[in-house]
Amino acid sequence: MTPNANCRRDPIPKWINALSLLIVAILAFQSFSAYFAPSLAFGDFSLERIANQQAMSTLAGRNVVMLVLTLMALKSQNAVFLAYTFLMHLLRELQDMFIVPHYLGFTTPRGMAIFGVFLLVFVIPELMALLKLKKLAATARPVGAEFQSAGWW
Repeated sequence: MTPNANCRRDPIPKWINALSLLIVAILAFQSFSAYFAPSLAFGDFSLERIANQQAMSTLAGRNVVMLVLTLMALKSQNAVFLAYTFLMHLLRELQDMFIVPHYLGFTTPRGMAIFGVFLLVFVIPELMALLKLKKLAATARPVGAEFQSAGWW
């Protein structure tokens, strides 16, 4: 019988779990604000136009899906599953890192500060987590390996 790698629990470092929880909190806030109060996260934003309502609902739906997948990966403590969620978050942050300052002006102090925050707080730690999880997934023993090595299987 071949062990199921999808059920494997890996020794995920605490800093990766903490970063995941920070991402969950941000996604929960963004989802709530996009659904119910866009001005909380997006400033002076009006839902009077249907296009704006549709954009906010789409954004909220995207964030809820990422939130659920991240919670599932955290619960599983599976390095491969967590790595995929970090890849998803990293790609989103890379996009946001350029979109947000674009509308503020890259050359303004505020635009450069936001770019730096995205880079230092999100992109670099998420890339480090992704690389650590990839290494952990490649070196971790599959479920049941301790029984196989003991001759029980």
